[in-house]
This record gives sequence, C-alpha cells and structure tokens, in this order.
Amino acid sequence: MRKIGQSMRVLAGARRPERRACRPQWLSVFVALSCALFGAGCGSQEQARNLPPEQVGLTPDVPPIFDDEESQLYEVKRGLQFPILEPSAARMAALNQEVVEPYGRKPWITNQDVKVQLTWTLSNLDEDQRVVELLVDPWNEFGRYYPGMTLTDAEEQTFRPNSSGIDQYFVLEGKSAGASSRRHGTFTFDDMNEMAIDFATVQNMIKFPPPLPNGAQVDPDMMADPLPIYANHAFNFINYSYDDLLIAPYIPAVIAGLTGIDFGFRTTEKATIALEIQIEVVDLGQGRVQEAGSSEALLPKTTEVVTVGSALP
Repeated sequence: MRKIGQSMRVLAGARRPERRACRPQWLSVFVALSCALFGAGCGSQEQARNLPPEQVGLTPDVPPIFDDEESQLYEVKRGLQFPILEPSAARMAALNQEVVEPYGRKPWITNQDVKVQLTWTLSNLDEDQRVVELLVDPWNEFGRYYPGMTLTDAEEQTFRPNSSGIDQYFVLEGKSAGASSRRHGTFTFDDMNEMAIDFATVQNMIKFPPPLPNGAQVDPDMMADPLPIYANHAFNFINYSYDDLLIAPYIPAVIAGLTGIDFGFRTTEKATIALEIQIEVVDLGQGRVQEAGSSEALLPKTTEVVTVGSALP
C-alpha cells in the first residue's frame, strides 16, 4: 500500500529576519529634510498597489487528492496572477538577445523591480480542532512551481509531498473557541523575496543538477537523485539563502521576480476551512506594475510547470 510520510510539526508563525523592521525615526526625518533641501534624486518612486482579497475554501464534499485506503490528503489551491505589465515587442527582443541563466534570456521582472507582501487569515469552520498546512507556491515569467511528490521507499511505495515555496503547519481550534479558531499572519516583503530567490535557485539546480558524491550515477530504483532533497532544503522556511552553504553555489546572479502565486492549504481529514489572502505589490520605480484601473496589457501567464517531483501517484 502506498503511504504518505507526514510531519505534524506545528510552526507558530516562524518569520525570517526583517531587514527594515526597525528604522530609527531620526533617520527618516533626516532623509525627509535632505530631500526637501536637495530635491533631485531623493523622491521615492515606489508605487504600491493593494489587490482585492482572494479566498479559497475546503468543504467535506471535496474528494481527497490522494487516498491509499490508509491515509488521505485533502488540498485546495488557487492561482493568482500579479498585475505585471507586458514588455513591448522591442523590449522583449532586447531581452532575448541577452543570455541569462538559468532562464535562457534576461528576465523582464527581477526581484529588484517589484516586491510583494502577502497577508493571510486561516479560519476553521468546524467544531473539531484541525491541523492545517498552509501552502504558497511561486510563479515567475519562466514557470510556476509544482512541488509534486517524492518516492521515499520504492519497496514500500511510500510517497511524501515535496515542500511548497512557503509551507507551514498551524493548529486551529474549533469554531466555538473564538479567536483561537483562526490564525493570521503576514509573509513579509523579505519572506516573499526569499521565496523568489529559492525558486530561482531550484530552477538553476534543475538546469545544472547538483552532482552526486564521488561521481555516483543517479539510480531511480535506489532513489539516488539528490535534486528533491536540495529543493526541499532551499524552500524550507527556516533556511535563509544568505547564509546557506548547501545551496549557495546554485543561487543565480539574477533573480527573476515573482509574477504570481498558487495559494491554498492541505489537511489529512475532511474539514470545513477557509483561507483569505491580501496581496500588496510594490513597483520599485521601473514601471513594471499596472496601475489600478488601467487597461495596459499584462504579462502573459507562463504555461511552463517547474517541478522536482512526480504527479500524485
């Protein structure tokens, strides 16, 4: 029988360090005065856009995505495209002239052009306590990440889901418990930038696979392929790209920016749960984000699926 390896580790909203969490007030005043006095070059060109809230929900009539008669997985996800403008034909032609790995050409959007923040609320609408796995998977203009599953034991046919771009467990008390039946949080600009770096790193490792020790060859029957291990390590929320020696050699010099996400959650039992998210997209002065109410053409959604795993068995 096929089995799913599960970790019921519960994370209480772990956060990566905030680079801008504490900015002394005197520094802000100094910058403001300097800009008032000298003007040129000091004006902020950042333009923020708050997208309408988006929701996804699970009800008891939703069938499992995996069921081996011993264990089940129930999962719901939705895709959300960010309002990134499409480059002109001339700009795209210029991008195509410059080879940048692992993408094959220079990205239109990098993590220096646009930043994103995601605020979320998970709500348990059942009376019973639920353990919920919150999932966020990245898109860039070169692909959208599909974690898939990894065969961890060929003899026992044991599978384990690979890690999403952001993948955290939360305990939600029953709805009659009030506030403890809900969890709120924010994946900050730094968190989402880290996910963009991790995704670009995984894309680079897919194109230029990490070698096996001592020149060994990949043997699918022996599950020797290290790529899922590297990818899951890169996406692990407690591993930071800036000091991770394992993945440091595979971080590209250019990081493609986020152009959208798949968001949702997973449980191991039938449940009634809702997830609401709010996205803030900030243009860092390059004119890449469509203004609210504009009809300018958006960057087409990528049709390329990027994965290190297999489809559901």
